[in-house]
Amino acid sequence: MDYLTKKGIKLTESIVMGLIGMSDAFIVLVTGLGLYLFYPGWSEGSSITYLSAIFMAANFVFLVFYYADFYKINTQSGFKKPIGKLVAVYSIAFLVLISFTFALKNSEEFSRIWVFSWYLVSLVTLGFAQLFYARVINNWYAKGMISRNTAVIGANDQAIRLIESLCESNDSLLRVVGIYDERKDRAPTSICGHLVNNSIDDLIKEVREHRIDEVIIALPWSAENRVLEILDRLKVLPVPVRMCADMLGFAFPYSEIKYYNGIPLLNMRDKPIDEWDAIAKSIFDRILATIGLVVAAPLLLVVAALIKLDSAGPVFFIQNRYGFNNKPFKVYKFRTLHVDKQDESAETLVTKGDSRVTRIGSFLRRSSLDELPQILNVVKGDMSIVGPRPHAMSAKAAGKYYQDVVTDYAARHNVKPGITGWAQVNGWRGETDTEEKILKRVEYDLFYISNWSIWFDIRIIFLTFLALINDKNAY
Repeated sequence: MDYLTKKGIKLTESIVMGLIGMSDAFIVLVTGLGLYLFYPGWSEGSSITYLSAIFMAANFVFLVFYYADFYKINTQSGFKKPIGKLVAVYSIAFLVLISFTFALKNSEEFSRIWVFSWYLVSLVTLGFAQLFYARVINNWYAKGMISRNTAVIGANDQAIRLIESLCESNDSLLRVVGIYDERKDRAPTSICGHLVNNSIDDLIKEVREHRIDEVIIALPWSAENRVLEILDRLKVLPVPVRMCADMLGFAFPYSEIKYYNGIPLLNMRDKPIDEWDAIAKSIFDRILATIGLVVAAPLLLVVAALIKLDSAGPVFFIQNRYGFNNKPFKVYKFRTLHVDKQDESAETLVTKGDSRVTRIGSFLRRSSLDELPQILNVVKGDMSIVGPRPHAMSAKAAGKYYQDVVTDYAARHNVKPGITGWAQVNGWRGETDTEEKILKRVEYDLFYISNWSIWFDIRIIFLTFLALINDKNAY
């Protein structure tokens, strides 16, 4: 796995093609605007008309190119739009736009010199851009940056056929990077030059340390119990897990079937928030956190001063907690306990009337202002505004560790933890003195992960403010 890096750029076909589509639209927009400023030149009377036409044309060209299948990667020929097709499709798109303005009787409002200059300059620029795209993308593909690095579980005859087909294919973005089978006595030592590893635990370690984009399980129907056990163990990983079709299909009747090189694969579980969804959520989080940090700065300073006046010790309490992909990170909170009574591992959770809590700490916990410094965690990228709350590593429910109470507990870590969450706005926060409380909290967390959307996040943010007013579970 020498081409797998711990901190490599995560690219997918969808993201790269989306960026190229936006680049094409930007070229059309910039060339149109630049030529308009040159000739006929900016004027108050015509600017709105020209700017509207330029914006509409840029979006229209993007849609035409998309439906003309320009934004797909064929690994046999690389990414390269045939120049003849580019000229033909772009010319047709421009003729449609001209016909549209003629039908609306608006054509006389535009300079013909500008229109044809825009067509020629933008077409030439798009042509050079395609050459640049092809060179960059083919280079990325050769380095494995845009491929889907795939691990296969199974080394039986069915798995061997699958792996050989994937390795021999020239028309697939899949790249086999590891094979795993714990049956040491029956598994071959290698397949297609890939050594067969005899530990699923090693696979979990590789996913966490390197870039593996998906896992394919290639096991027979007769290994039902074994497959279910493997699926259960892979719940802790935030990567898609797929199975070769015709295996346990009855247990997952609504799973999507995808085809790689003509081979049907059953989609057992997708990455919860992936590709453009992940980018949208990250941008949403960073913008909201930055605004929140600026707005809340005076309040942060006041709270910090009150903590220093109330008791000796630091303003912040920093604690290791599990985050995305079960990786530890340092979470920031305002200190609410006396320094000599702090519990770094949270073996003993705070209860009502707890003598360890300072005077100002009691208010901060009731109002949830102690969580406010976690805006810094969001800015850093360790957390989201909305997501499952990050629990202390040694937190317990009714004397048992959370992971011992809830079977699917680790699945909470398939997304970034949040400052607030669906469980919290539904009343499941505060002390976990019974198993039911942590079970319900995780139930709501998993519902959020399965039904995420930006609008769901916005709804939870608004509900959080309402929940804080009537919350009686925090102390």
